[in-house]
Amino acid sequence: MVFKRVGRRVSATLVLILAAAAALAQVPSSQHVVLVIDENASFDDVIVNMPWLLGQGNVNGYATNYESDNSGSLLNYLWLASGSCHSSANCPLPAGTHDFNCNGHNCYYPGTGISDPITDDNIFRELNNAGISWKVYAQSYAAAGGSVTSPDNNNGTSYYRRHNGATWYSDILNDVNGSAENIVDLSQLTTDLESGTLPRFMIIVPDGNHDAHDCPVRMSTCSEAQKLAAADAFLSGTLNPILSTTDFQPGGDGLLIVTFDEWGGCTNYGCGAAVYTALIGPRVAWHSFSSVAYKHENTLRTMLDSLGIKTYPGASATAADMSDFFAVNGSKPEIIISSAAGGASLNSPVAIQASAYPTAGHVITGWWVYVDSVSTYNAGAASTIHPTIKMSSGEHIIVVRAWDSSGAFGDQTITLTVAALRPTVAVSTPTNSAAVGSPVNIQASASPTPGQMISGWWVYVDGAATYSAGPTNTINANLAMALGTHMMVVRAWDTSGAHGSQTLTVTVSSKPAVAVSAPATGSNVTSPIHIQASAIACSGRSITGWWVYLDSVGVYQAGAVGAINAYVTASAGTHTLLVRAWDSSGAYGDQTFSVQVK
Repeated sequence: MVFKRVGRRVSATLVLILAAAAALAQVPSSQHVVLVIDENASFDDVIVNMPWLLGQGNVNGYATNYESDNSGSLLNYLWLASGSCHSSANCPLPAGTHDFNCNGHNCYYPGTGISDPITDDNIFRELNNAGISWKVYAQSYAAAGGSVTSPDNNNGTSYYRRHNGATWYSDILNDVNGSAENIVDLSQLTTDLESGTLPRFMIIVPDGNHDAHDCPVRMSTCSEAQKLAAADAFLSGTLNPILSTTDFQPGGDGLLIVTFDEWGGCTNYGCGAAVYTALIGPRVAWHSFSSVAYKHENTLRTMLDSLGIKTYPGASATAADMSDFFAVNGSKPEIIISSAAGGASLNSPVAIQASAYPTAGHVITGWWVYVDSVSTYNAGAASTIHPTIKMSSGEHIIVVRAWDSSGAFGDQTITLTVAALRPTVAVSTPTNSAAVGSPVNIQASASPTPGQMISGWWVYVDGAATYSAGPTNTINANLAMALGTHMMVVRAWDTSGAHGSQTLTVTVSSKPAVAVSAPATGSNVTSPIHIQASAIACSGRSITGWWVYLDSVGVYQAGAVGAINAYVTASAGTHTLLVRAWDSSGAYGDQTFSVQVK
């Protein structure tokens, strides 16, 4: 079920629709569930200052009435792990939970400075009991000592133990089932991604410089906007590779939840203010939102349901799951149109992408797409379709319908407007909302209107014309940009005088800028694939190494060179290549693209 985003206020009718959807929907099972918790920011500050997160929430789903349970960081992290604050002084203790004298910073034995391990049930214990793999990837953990008892800011780091909820439970402190080894440094995430060994449940813990708790690196004073911009850049750089994996692509079942411990204005006292919480994944209803009152125990319940765990610690036993975010799967297939968006104004041909989820025990058997009640496309037994359909200018009603083996069908209907013919522009790199280094490599192609030729290009950065080119169908430019978030418009004209453009935002951060000159993304190539790429490090740094990954497997490595000229053997078919370069600061930049090997 798809709900169009209309803002934080909703009508009574929409509330009834949401309630009806919640009654029918359920949390689908997921092979990979990811939780990220940022710090001390209000809902309104997040939507103004975190464009990557906001973009993901708008496309997927987000909660408008989600409140923290307590003030004080640690207490909220405990709610997310065991459904209690474990402190009778700070909350009524839910059934099955006990007082471990916790506050926002620690849990103490009365009258001592010795930590009081929490022995109540928790998500980590239930994961162990169910044999489900899990890890906590904590930034700066190794530098802070790499121990589950490493304290806040140990060894001069911005690591906070109180932001790593797992380290307060007896299961981890006593290394039950090797649990202590599941708390690892964030750097391990790259290794697990590349080797295809991600655990089913992951918590990603940014350090204080990257979770909006402290100022960004190398800044002693800063604004709230600067804190949130650094947090947003971290999310983009860390989560985009996860969202590129199969489980988070159409037809997959991955679930990513990003939330905040509490509202920054209420750090020292409770005030019931909303914090931004986004649910992201292919089974989340596109463009959905929920005004249902949720708290951290609802997130805990949702994660447990998604993982198939039916023993619920603390308040999660009575909390509702967040089922209203997910597509209903009842007596007919459920259809999700991820593009084009309803109400959009587009050029012809129109690219449509849709996914279908069959009724229980059945499979999708066929598709039809109707334009103004006329069948224009059909497909067989596939879970997703990606047709490109020619349409005349004007308004059209599109119906996307899929059948399953039960004989039932489901559909989705959208209305869109096809603009007068103009050139089409496709930017292959960077992707929208990407985190990149400077200079930013821009690769784009354009197709003119029928009978015409491309006559020229302009690229605008934050409204200023910064690059131009003549009559060519493709451009490959490198543009210097300052650190921060920028809006780019890539525009091409044809000989009819019409122009087409694509608009995207990028966040420039202190990381190497990687440019791939060959092959072009989406191109047909032969094996071995010839890869040419260059990298530029930030001022005062140098490139120290390279890796090329073919379908997430490392296949080529190079040392401290500014460019590579590699040959990679690949089988026939479609492949994803990731070219990554590191600099002397330890930061890396990369480019991801696909090719078709003949």
